[in-house]
Amino acid sequence: MDIEEFRKAGYKAIDDICDYYHTLEERPVVSQVEPGYLAKQMPDHPPLEGEKIEDITKDFQRLILPGMTHWQHPSFFAYYPQIASFESILGDLYAGALSNPGFNWACSPASTELEAIVMDWSAKLLGLDERFHTASGIGGGVLQTTASDAALLAAVVSRTRYTKLHPGVPMEKLVIYGTTQTHSLGAKAALILGVHFRALEVTMEDTFSLRGETFSKALKEDKEKGLHPYLMIATVGTTSSGAVDNIQEIGNILEEHPSIWLHVDAAWAGIGFALPEYRDVGHLDSINKYAHSFCTNFHKWGLTSFDCSAFWVKDRTLLTDALDVTPEFLRTRHGDTGMVIDYRNWHLSLGRKFRSMKLWFVLRGFGVSGFQSHLRKAEYSPRIWKCR
Repeated sequence: MDIEEFRKAGYKAIDDICDYYHTLEERPVVSQVEPGYLAKQMPDHPPLEGEKIEDITKDFQRLILPGMTHWQHPSFFAYYPQIASFESILGDLYAGALSNPGFNWACSPASTELEAIVMDWSAKLLGLDERFHTASGIGGGVLQTTASDAALLAAVVSRTRYTKLHPGVPMEKLVIYGTTQTHSLGAKAALILGVHFRALEVTMEDTFSLRGETFSKALKEDKEKGLHPYLMIATVGTTSSGAVDNIQEIGNILEEHPSIWLHVDAAWAGIGFALPEYRDVGHLDSINKYAHSFCTNFHKWGLTSFDCSAFWVKDRTLLTDALDVTPEFLRTRHGDTGMVIDYRNWHLSLGRKFRSMKLWFVLRGFGVSGFQSHLRKAEYSPRIWKCR
């Protein structure tokens, strides 16, 4: 494909996307195909010669769309909202055209610097404390794939911090806390790291919120057994029940256990902090006071296409202490002097997508008022929070 063929195919792709959204309500929400449907209609080997783009896009319509569950459909109510705005789709298109691995500032300065800017914009939009801002020079934000990756990152970094504070503690003695409502991300992080995960029981009487008394009792029990709790994953908006853990009571207890890290997973509900009237019920003041890290997903309620998970920490040096591996081929003049952020040391992988581009398009395209208006128009918005 040459550039003019690409131009023609690109126009057609935009038309196809517009037609898809225009007819979305007419489609079944859930795919009607049976397992294995696609392999029956595909060859078992790649084509020997290149095919026409027109034939490929026809097969997209004929083979792929029938096998999709349409998360953008107005009648899709499973799991959580997954709202991809046109602004986000265009941002993703531009980012794809500028394909670069983004693992350090030198790879493409704009991708690093734009991420720092939009993460601070987002922190201000949500009301996060200045200690979470990259501009503070102390904390900062970094875009992840999902809240599960963010939780794993928190588990890795907090483990390094804890074992430095308590050298010689065997890995099998370490414990991550969540609740019986916590997303499976907590248990999976523990599984990957080879540590324990303890799900603390929460009750309907407390609207499935973790209370300080339950947390304190578990700490006492585990420490008497010789175990070492090192990470508490609290949730604002659990997937199964929308529960909000009592961050204030958890934080009060953690003041007596300063080596335990508090990570707040607000994967879908955290976007609601963009509305000041809902910050109290989400315990935002307590998050700002006690949390070491905070995560929410813009690819859920935040008008941004998958994936775009925002993760903030109050102390960025804890990320680099745990994750900085710099062989000679990754060294740069700016990195060596500490003048720039190398985001490869702020997450688990080396290379990374230019996710900040689509978030930039969303935040500029909607503005704070448009973003808030989108949340307030959501019919479920009052129900989410007023049921607390």
